[in-house]
Amino acid sequence: MLKFVFLGIIQGLTEFFPISSSGHLYLLKRLLAIQEDYSAFFVFLHIATLFAIFVFLFSHIKLLFNKKLFPQICLITIITGVIGLFIRHYLKGFFDNKYLVAICLMVNSMILFNITNKYKNRSWDSLRLKDSFIIGLLQSAALFPGISRSGITIAGFLKRGFSPESSFVLSFLIAIPAILGASVLEIKELVHSNISFREISLGFIFAFVSAFFALGVVKKLLIMKKFKNFAYYCLILSLLSLLI
Repeated sequence: MLKFVFLGIIQGLTEFFPISSSGHLYLLKRLLAIQEDYSAFFVFLHIATLFAIFVFLFSHIKLLFNKKLFPQICLITIITGVIGLFIRHYLKGFFDNKYLVAICLMVNSMILFNITNKYKNRSWDSLRLKDSFIIGLLQSAALFPGISRSGITIAGFLKRGFSPESSFVLSFLIAIPAILGASVLEIKELVHSNISFREISLGFIFAFVSAFFALGVVKKLLIMKKFKNFAYYCLILSLLSLLI
C-alpha cells in the first residue's frame, strides 16, 4: 500500500518540478526492480496532477478560451501531438536505455543552467505565432525520458522574453491539453488494470497534494530567480543514473 502512496508523491512532485517525471519513473523502476505494469495507475496520477493545475490556476483557466490565446494554445498542442505520435510510434522502444535517460537528464540540466536571471516583461497576451511554434517544438522534446516538460517550456517562454509569472502561467496552461492527450492515449490500459480502488485512490490523493505543493514551489523559485537550483539536481541524477 505504501508503494502506491510513494509513487503518487513522486509523480506529483516530478510532474511539475523541472526534473522530468518520466526520467524518475524509469530510474525508480530500475532501482526498485518493479516488474509490474503500472500504466493504468499512472493514467490516474496524471489526472490528479491535471486537477492540481485547475485548482492552482483557477483564476487563469478562462485564458484557455481567450480569443487571442486560444489559437496559439491550439497550435502548440497540435505541434506537440503530431511530433509526439511520431516519437511514440518510432522511438519509444529506445526509452528503456539508461544511457538515453542519462543524456536527457544532462540536457535538461543544461537547459536549466542556461536560464538567464535578467527577466523581461512580455505578458501572456503578446504570444505570437513564432512563439507558439517554438514552444510546441520544445514541449515535444519533453516526451523523451529525462527532459522536463515544465522546465523546457518555462525556459522557452523566458527566452522569448516573457515575464516569470507569464512564463509560469503559460507553461501550465498548455500542459492541460498535453496531459489530457497523453491520458487519452493510455486510457485503454485502464481496462486491463488489476489495481484496487483503494490503491488508486491513495495514489490519486497524494499525487494531487504533492503536485499542488510543487506548483507553489516552482512559481516561488522562478520569481526569486532560483530556478537554476534544479539544474544541479538533474546533473547529479544524470551521473547517478549511469550506476543504476
